[in-house]
Amino acid sequence: MTEPKEQRLTHALNQLIGEYGIKTVLESLADRCLKEAEFLRNDRSTDLATNWEEIGKGLREILNRWKQ
Repeated sequence: MTEPKEQRLTHALNQLIGEYGIKTVLESLADRCLKEAEFLRNDRSTDLATNWEEIGKGLREILNRWKQ
């Protein structure tokens, strides 16, 4: 029997956090969101690009507050 998708994602995320630390995982996630936004904007999917950009910037803000 296979694990439900959510459990697999949680397990993988916990492994990444355990290996690299939460800050590194969040930084990578923010970078990925911003790159996805850029790609979508170039593809003229501006609504989706805006959503991805907001998520990436939100993660960056969390990281900046955390560093203070």
